[in-house]
Amino acid sequence: MEKPLSEREKLVLYCMVRNPDHTDRELAADTDLNLSTVTAIRRRLHERGFCKRVRIPHLQSMGSELLAVTYFNYKATIPLEIRLITGNKLVRDHKEVFWAGSEYTQAVSLQLAHNLTDARRNIAEIKELYTAQGFLDDRGVIFLTFPFEISKVPLFFDFEPLLRQSFSRLGEPWGLASMPGYLEPVDAASMTNVGKRVYHGLINHPEMTDTELSKEISVSQRTVTKLRNKYESAKMLKSAIMPDLGKLGFKMLVFDHAKLNLHLPEKQRTEILNLLAGIKPPIFMAIGGDDVAAITAYEDFETYRRCMNSFSEIYKHDDIFVGEPKRMMFSLAEMKMLKEHVYGPIVGKVLGVKIETPRQENW
Repeated sequence: MEKPLSEREKLVLYCMVRNPDHTDRELAADTDLNLSTVTAIRRRLHERGFCKRVRIPHLQSMGSELLAVTYFNYKATIPLEIRLITGNKLVRDHKEVFWAGSEYTQAVSLQLAHNLTDARRNIAEIKELYTAQGFLDDRGVIFLTFPFEISKVPLFFDFEPLLRQSFSRLGEPWGLASMPGYLEPVDAASMTNVGKRVYHGLINHPEMTDTELSKEISVSQRTVTKLRNKYESAKMLKSAIMPDLGKLGFKMLVFDHAKLNLHLPEKQRTEILNLLAGIKPPIFMAIGGDDVAAITAYEDFETYRRCMNSFSEIYKHDDIFVGEPKRMMFSLAEMKMLKEHVYGPIVGKVLGVKIETPRQENW
């Protein structure tokens, strides 16, 4: 069994997640620990696989139009291994898909799509093939779109609220923020070839230092650092530290899709969603039109059941949803990750660069 984290290790991990760009010296100030202690703990957390760094592209700044969420319902009679042979190839070929997880009778995938046509084309191909092979049950495939210009993404794999609750770092109250939605577009065609290579390299190799990346893509370290600072300032990308929930003792991921009651004033809907998210903070949430999609991690089934009781009391009393939310429960031990924060292919497609993407490695 994985050795549990000490209180100091939890503190450093929490601060790394909260401030992913902080240096060891800044983390030492955040945690009131010695610099040498922070450096040793950070190294140990990475070596033991408790976390990894990713860079998330804000492709909406380059004209990409939407985030798409799709969930699938499969027949229980089809062995998972047989279905994954088809599913793995499709997910690998679909550049827009950056996150996808599957279990015996269900799956969820997330896409960053340049336009609705690209997103729908991917889903149509999967649906047609899965239907022909008899994989889908009567509920089939549900496809949700969240156009950046008119949607909100309050949580995009943001683990800070969850860890704050899990590690008992309650601190100040928090509300649902939002990742940048619609940004002033950057003309990707106006980026130089070097600029495209650096941007793609930053996304493709998030664990590399500027010096390491400069050698990987044959661009000077000075240029890499200058462009990285430029892209970060322009909110064209951001760094994130992703903890391994399984190693932290979480047992379940739950996907929810709910329909909002649009008769309620928007201010009231926002207040209720904040209240619901405070019970167990999701790691992902998207809101568009009357659709809400969320992914939440739970330590165990008892915690899940307790939270569900609290959720139900609130949303039924306030009548925020139309009908019962549709819910999929995944065991982290059984769930197969087909893609996990693989952004290189869609970035390469948007920028028009063709550079080999590192093979997806499962934790």
